[in-house]
Amino acid sequence: MAETGRHTPAGGGFVIADSIPEQIVTPEDFTEEQRMFADTNGSKIYITNAGFADIFIVYAKVEGTQFTAFIVERGWEGFSVGPEEKKMGIKGSSTCPLYFDNVRVPVDNVLGEIGKGHLVAFNILNIGRFKLGAGCLGGAKETLGLAAAYANTRTQFGQPISRFPLIANKLANMNMLAYVLESMVYRTSGYIDAMLKDLDPRDSEAGRISAKAMAEFAIECSINKVFASEVLDAIADEGVQIHGGYGYVQEYKIERIYRDSRINRIFEGTNEINRLLIPGTLLKKAMKGQLPLMERLEALQQEVLAYSPAAAADEEGPLGEERGILSRMKTMFLLVGGTAVQKYSARIEEQQEVLSNLADMMIALYAAERALLRTAKIIDSLGEEKAANPIEMTRVYVREALQEMEQKAKETLLEAAEGDALRTQLSVLKKFVRASHLSTLRLKRNIAARVIENERYTVI
Repeated sequence: MAETGRHTPAGGGFVIADSIPEQIVTPEDFTEEQRMFADTNGSKIYITNAGFADIFIVYAKVEGTQFTAFIVERGWEGFSVGPEEKKMGIKGSSTCPLYFDNVRVPVDNVLGEIGKGHLVAFNILNIGRFKLGAGCLGGAKETLGLAAAYANTRTQFGQPISRFPLIANKLANMNMLAYVLESMVYRTSGYIDAMLKDLDPRDSEAGRISAKAMAEFAIECSINKVFASEVLDAIADEGVQIHGGYGYVQEYKIERIYRDSRINRIFEGTNEINRLLIPGTLLKKAMKGQLPLMERLEALQQEVLAYSPAAAADEEGPLGEERGILSRMKTMFLLVGGTAVQKYSARIEEQQEVLSNLADMMIALYAAERALLRTAKIIDSLGEEKAANPIEMTRVYVREALQEMEQKAKETLLEAAEGDALRTQLSVLKKFVRASHLSTLRLKRNIAARVIENERYTVI
């Protein structure tokens, strides 16, 4: 996709520019024949599929200010595609620059409405982020299978390296992260499917309706993208480590997976940008009255001061304590988020480290809850005994998510509060992070044993 660059006014009122020219021309200034076209000039680097695409969606400014999407076709005079980039990974994907030299684009090729190009761009990004999460899930499963099979084949000191506890621990962590990611991807796809289930693709408003649906789940799409890309990176890294020196040799597939995985944290919006968007979008919805967040924050103050661990008994059942932990994690997020909003107000957009911490807390919450809900369904369907593996993975992950949230919460409170208020909040935070003593190492040994036996990603 082409974005904006610094260029001259265009003949039909279109300007590809990131600054407004001294003199702006409009379509009304031209004859009917001239109004049929817009002259475009500029360039854009790193265009995926550019080497073989016939159609390009390009973004430019109309009259210097109105961000608009329009369609450009290969073969038009003045439009050219540059050479293939030599990349670290994803070498099977075409990536080239595009060049526009007085390209005459028919006005009929405007995509959507003039000035509404951001709607096209944002919804493409939302879809792309969700699809990227699903793609990373597939890569994570494949990588785990390769690593488990290799660990069973490679012998050292007279036995397969899969029998060594540190290698088994890696396989358990890889499987658990893949399970949590899969739970998130399927839950998010369920949300989107439910929103679009009655949509008739022949309806003239189908595009607007689907765009609105994707916008509803922009936060979830960003969460999927960040979590998935970082999970795949972690799993690919451990996959190489399990392969040892062989993992660094191109003959083994794990080497390519390692190189290919790195791009996922960059495209479809860098993970840093998405971390700013996740809490930022939530706060914007709250400010518009679409979420009762601010009211909940106000009511929370008294609840926090009166909170007692003894009064907050966990539910019964195989995941009863984990449900209690999840409930406290939600309250913890509200406490920390409310403190940050009260401290910074409208200036919170400037506090990028705080927003990033809030994003990580939201990601941990979303991941833990999706794994918990999925495992509960498996228990209902198969019974507790057959659901032993997902139960153990969920128990481990929920506790690890709690530890991550505690670290992010404490760091944020130390920045956003002070004095008696800080001491009170840190005291309450200690109550929120309580959990029974549990040997997660023992549970991980059980998880690893199943993966080693199956030599692949394992749920049941």
